[in-house]
Amino acid sequence: MTYNLTFEIAPDLYRRAVTTPIFGAPSKNRVMAQNIAAAVLFPASIFAFNRALFTPESLISMLFASVLGAGLVLAVWWRQHRKLVTIHGRFNETGGTQSIQIGADGIIAQRPNIKSEVAWSFVTTIRQIEGATLIELPTARLIVPDDALPTGTEKVAFAAQLNEWRAA
Repeated sequence: MTYNLTFEIAPDLYRRAVTTPIFGAPSKNRVMAQNIAAAVLFPASIFAFNRALFTPESLISMLFASVLGAGLVLAVWWRQHRKLVTIHGRFNETGGTQSIQIGADGIIAQRPNIKSEVAWSFVTTIRQIEGATLIELPTARLIVPDDALPTGTEKVAFAAQLNEWRAA
């Protein structure tokens, strides 16, 4: 069986697929543990650094400078992240119709000016998000909207077939 699909990706689906964490959403317990560790270790490291190099009176100014520096780093990161998401979104809006041929031999994906042939050994993960199946590669994601699947094809069965080809 081979899937020959032709579709356009809605901008909101594209944005959701691009902003989905690469390795899935981390568990809430893991995020909480990381946040607690950061909340404890960051001030402790500033205190230790300050005690090693400066007088105790400079601790307040050093804490202020550290928080300001961390805020600036986060602001720059957030600006760059939003810029990249916007660029990706604009590319999707102007990228035109995509066609994908998926079979046991691999994947052939085409958009205007782009043609990719992907072997299953290059696919890292196949995941489902709301409204689409993501075929993740080390360098990109192929998005297959649920609406593009042939009539009568369940998205779970589609993902299972892709995983079967990937494992073969």
